[in-house]
Amino acid sequence: MIPSMARLAGVMQVALVAAFVLGLGGAFLPGSVGRASGILCIGVLIAAPILRVAWLSASWTRAGDRRFAFLGGALLGVLAVGAVLAFVT
Repeated sequence: MIPSMARLAGVMQVALVAAFVLGLGGAFLPGSVGRASGILCIGVLIAAPILRVAWLSASWTRAGDRRFAFLGGALLGVLAVGAVLAFVT
């Protein structure tokens, strides 16, 4: 496996475990601690795929694969526009 992809796999495994633990905390911890844990779980579940696309787009850019890099950037752009529209409206 390419070293950069091995690091990405490690980061995604950490995100998986973090989401699981935070989800359990959100489900079983009472009060504001459980609520914060649930909110953080949702944050990890949203951030992990975005991080993966950004990481892969950077990797494709370094490798010189312009088509995939462009598509990754376009996807990140669509996500950014969607986030802005969600907060504005």
